[in-house]
Amino acid sequence: MAYIGKLLVNDLRNILRDKFYVYAFVAYPIIFVVMTRFVIPWISENVYYLEPFYPMLFMMMTIMMPMIFGFITAFLIMDERDENLLTVLRVMPISRSAYLIYRMLLMTLFSFIYVAIFPALTGLVEVPFLLYLPVAVLFAVFTPVMALIINVLASNKVQGFAVMKTLGGAFLLPLFALFIAENWKYVFGLIPNFWTFMALDKVLTIGTNDYIHLGVGFAVHLALLAVLFHTFNKKF
Repeated sequence: MAYIGKLLVNDLRNILRDKFYVYAFVAYPIIFVVMTRFVIPWISENVYYLEPFYPMLFMMMTIMMPMIFGFITAFLIMDERDENLLTVLRVMPISRSAYLIYRMLLMTLFSFIYVAIFPALTGLVEVPFLLYLPVAVLFAVFTPVMALIINVLASNKVQGFAVMKTLGGAFLLPLFALFIAENWKYVFGLIPNFWTFMALDKVLTIGTNDYIHLGVGFAVHLALLAVLFHTFNKKF
């Protein structure tokens, strides 16, 4: 436990030392809050009426949180790969797998905190906190999925940026399911955050949790995490 504490302190130092991480960790969430709290309502009142699209815009902004923290996690792991830290871990007091789990859980926790308070900060939607809580957890679980996908597909940070840009658009595609008839929308079901969007849509439109979408969502995310974790360990 003491070793985990030292790792946590070291991680915070690394994040604060790098302006890019500080910007991603602090500035991006603030930008999203400003956009949803002030910019989007202003556009809706003065340029084009956007209120019917508030739930979709909220989903789009919310998924950005785990994507950003997944991106930070991916680049921290890449730094450690470049420094051969993952190889050194084989003779350290903490196992390689335990270290990677710690690394991903830490950023998942930060992601969950941001996602959990985001509705209150944005004002775009009104959602009971207890109903929103399991959906917020599912959003946060996307953080390690994003981190591992980037690390599995990219060999360096340049490739990591390219993967991030490509996936950033792909993971927004399930938003189109909100405009598609009931059965056809499941063509997006292979994209993990589709199930998160559908679960949140039920909370916002009906005011109740859809445990089918939540259950399938957690199953898809955890299965994908297991495959990615195994692939990452084999590759590195």
